[in-house]
Amino acid sequence: MSAIGTSNEKKHARREQRFAVDLAAVLRGGTEDVPVRLRDLSRGGALGTCLSPPPALSNVTLLRGTLAIEARVAWTGRGRFGLEFARPIRATELLVQLSLSRASLA
Repeated sequence: MSAIGTSNEKKHARREQRFAVDLAAVLRGGTEDVPVRLRDLSRGGALGTCLSPPPALSNVTLLRGTLAIEARVAWTGRGRFGLEFARPIRATELLVQLSLSRASLA
């Protein structure tokens, strides 16, 4: 598993509340689109899974519906990866994604 950042950065990254989700999305890195599943989501980042995660430290765009979020892959390992969003997403955007996740699980 590759990890980055100091303990202070990790503490800062975890300040946002995380929500368990199960959402289909796409990671766009350069010219390649990779289908992924989001497993948790916060205003500042996400946990995703896929067969072949992008390399740590790569810049990607997370695409889901009308949402497009610039992000950096913070770590990867065993089919999982962590994303750090370039800017926190708005609370309303987060609520929309959470409601869609809850509806798909019902």
